[in-house]
Amino acid sequence: MVDRSRAPVVAVLTRAPSSGGKTRLFAALGCPVDPALLSALLLDTLDGATVPETKRVVAVDPPDACGDVRARVPADVGVRPQARGSLGDRMRALMTELVEEGATGVVLLGSDLPDITPAVVARALAWLDDDPASLVLGPATDGGYYLLAATRVPDVFDGIDWGSSRVLEQTLAAADRAGMRVHLLEPLTDVDTPGDLREVTARRTRQWAAALRVPSTD
Repeated sequence: MVDRSRAPVVAVLTRAPSSGGKTRLFAALGCPVDPALLSALLLDTLDGATVPETKRVVAVDPPDACGDVRARVPADVGVRPQARGSLGDRMRALMTELVEEGATGVVLLGSDLPDITPAVVARALAWLDDDPASLVLGPATDGGYYLLAATRVPDVFDGIDWGSSRVLEQTLAAADRAGMRVHLLEPLTDVDTPGDLREVTARRTRQWAAALRVPSTD
């Protein structure tokens, strides 16, 4: 029987659907911000990140919107507020909490990865099993990363131009300075544009896009 207090944790950082988000995507689509799409992205991401013998957690921004997210996600998914600060500050705080609570490894994801698969997350965890002192990154096609995994809190969150095309490059440099080995997963695209949305195959997000008749080009 798995000791759940010592299991790996998959943690998804999200903005609560009721609090908006993806404003540039909705502007490009020519429609108001729709919590239904934001909820679909989150739930499809959680489905794709479901791996046996792991715990799932959603970290919510703003902190007072945890109730909104708790009402949307499965009952076995933990919900907690995000810390304040930059994206790096929030990721570091979340990893610190989870490691201190006994997580044997932490996989951090964004909530706009509806087509991520359990195999990708399992591969990251397998690397941590084989090389516990390493850092696992999933490169995003926009120059950032869609996944970060480690067994301890890595010193890779400072000096990063969050939201830029240099995030992966700068994170790799930070890992090198910290003396950490890095394993890279296959690149994936998160959903930032109508074109990205049109390519999604996950059920909820695909249904939303089909109802809107999202065009195939930006």
